[in-house]
Amino acid sequence: MPDLLAVPGPVACLPVLGLLLVESGLLVGVVLPGDSLRFGAGLLVGTGRIDVPIALLAACAWLGAVLGDALGYGIGRGIGRPWGRHGWSRRFVDAAERMYARHGWFAVVICRWFPGVRAVVPTLAGVGRMHVAAFALANATGALLWAVGTVLLGHAAAAVPQVRDVALWAMAVSIALTVAYGTAAAVRRFSS
Repeated sequence: MPDLLAVPGPVACLPVLGLLLVESGLLVGVVLPGDSLRFGAGLLVGTGRIDVPIALLAACAWLGAVLGDALGYGIGRGIGRPWGRHGWSRRFVDAAERMYARHGWFAVVICRWFPGVRAVVPTLAGVGRMHVAAFALANATGALLWAVGTVLLGHAAAAVPQVRDVALWAMAVSIALTVAYGTAAAVRRFSS
């Protein structure tokens, strides 16, 4: 995990952008602390510990979320059909198609708020052949509400001392637990 405080302000935006891209696009969102990082980055900008305009941080968060979901969608669209022709994967593809037929772009927007789900939803949208324009609109809207919203919420929390102090500790604990869980899962997987 990069130390956001050890780099100049605008450069601190790059880990936020990169983590969101990987979290949303490469199906590893379950083990990455994206929510804590976005909220915490907004909080650190609000306290002056990172010297960057909040608009730049919010724009980087939005861009990372949009690019990540677009990557996931492209992966799903590219490998989904050949992968989903047989057995359980066919049922998976059929379920994705039904979900997007029923809920459309709203599924992409609302699923951003659920950590494990947001990592697979863009890929499922590609597998399910959700229309590109509908996906792009949902992707941009969801990223605005979710990524930018969380950064701005962290920034606003910096103005309330009691919230700020608790949030900094909660963020640190959340990131530590997420990294510990990911490390333990990787060790278990490679040792078996």
